[in-house]
Amino acid sequence: MRTGETKNYYIWDKAKATDPAWTKPFPKFGKTLTTIDPMSQVMCMTGLFGPVGKGWRFKNTYTYTDQNVFAEVIIQWKDNDTWYGYGPISSVCALYKKNGSLDDEAPKKATTDALTKGFSYLGLNADVFLGMFDNNKYISEMKTKFSTNGSAESNVKIIDPAKLRKDKDDK
Repeated sequence: MRTGETKNYYIWDKAKATDPAWTKPFPKFGKTLTTIDPMSQVMCMTGLFGPVGKGWRFKNTYTYTDQNVFAEVIIQWKDNDTWYGYGPISSVCALYKKNGSLDDEAPKKATTDALTKGFSYLGLNADVFLGMFDNNKYISEMKTKFSTNGSAESNVKIIDPAKLRKDKDDK
């Protein structure tokens, strides 16, 4: 069964397409993977459900060991005045940098990673997670799609990052 063939994909289909402007390649495990800007995911959730705290929210807890911090995230969203959710989704991050100093951003990094994984279960950036960003033709299609109407197949209004950078540089 493909997306769009049943009403069960109503969130997935709105959130599956990724604007390439919010991605970047990074090397890992001997190949190049695609990473997604986490704030673009927050923007997408806001476009889908409304402001954080009102239309969607997350709850997180941390567990610390001598070397690591574990973040557990529960994601919730409102649909027709009913809250839905799932989780916890977990992630772990080292508390110390390679030079031995404390990484004071470790909890934030673990939370961000858990949110990204959790958002993927709703369908956010599904094209990246399904490996479609390994295909240059697909990326070109997404660039065209997002440059044409700003929101691809979705009802989510995506802000053009190039325009944001230009506006910021003009100030």
